[in-house]
Amino acid sequence: MTFEEALTLLLAGTNETLQKNGFSAVIPDNVEKDALPLSSDGEHTYMDFTGDKGRVRFDFCGTQAVLLCGDADAQDEQLTKVSTNYFDPEEFTQRDIKSLCNEFNDTLDSKFAEKNGNKSKSTKMPAPVSRSAVKNGSQSYDGNTLANRLLALYPDLKEPYRANYETYGEFLPETFFIEHATARVIGTIRSGSRQECTKLFRILNDIYENGSNDTQGLIAVTILGEMHNDPKLCETAEQYMCEDMHDTVLLINRYLESSKGKRMREKLQNPPAYKPKKEKKPGMFAQALAGSGGAGTPPMA
Repeated sequence: MTFEEALTLLLAGTNETLQKNGFSAVIPDNVEKDALPLSSDGEHTYMDFTGDKGRVRFDFCGTQAVLLCGDADAQDEQLTKVSTNYFDPEEFTQRDIKSLCNEFNDTLDSKFAEKNGNKSKSTKMPAPVSRSAVKNGSQSYDGNTLANRLLALYPDLKEPYRANYETYGEFLPETFFIEHATARVIGTIRSGSRQECTKLFRILNDIYENGSNDTQGLIAVTILGEMHNDPKLCETAEQYMCEDMHDTVLLINRYLESSKGKRMREKLQNPPAYKPKKEKKPGMFAQALAGSGGAGTPPMA
């Protein structure tokens, strides 16, 4: 779908929640009455909404759709990011837009809806690394960004993603992928769907090529290493993997299924029980010094 079509569907899918919470769209001076209330600063395109409870902005830049909120008199730079989501109209379906609408609606309700006379508190999730930060070299993609991007493909993982953060006080990528997301990724590869695999590897390739070493390991070992060197899965993945990860992923799959690799995998899955270090006993010379009352120089004969 086109950018305008995607925004039209997003606005239609969030309009009821916006109105319920007292927000109405801000119509820019140069926009016709029935057109989308879009503004742009050259890099970002956004829609603003105002009401008695504050300000809301839907901000679009690159492949990100960001929901920002603030007080009624907040300046643009004072708006706070409360939800950051993957957004690519060229590959999105209506299902993807519906998932994005649900995320925006849930976030708006959690922030503004009044329950028992009090605003409900929402957990502030860690923000993913932005494309602009990667482009200017100030940051590399991390495991949280990878997980956040994949939520657009697997919206049912949003609750486990949130639970991971709330349980540990920080986002643990390895735990999230081992317990939840890796199986979904392998399932997509197993399906062989060209459309779904293209979406999946567009994300994996981008994150791998611009990610930290830990993030590259997360993709190559924790996720794609779970293909277990299956010929059909590897053949499917080969069609979509970028050049940077292609040889590495296939080599890791061959190694993990070798006898040495299986032993290593077994050891990782069943680590030995922790044994505290034994306290070292002092040697004979140290004991003699302790018995003499100090570590002085022995007298000459």
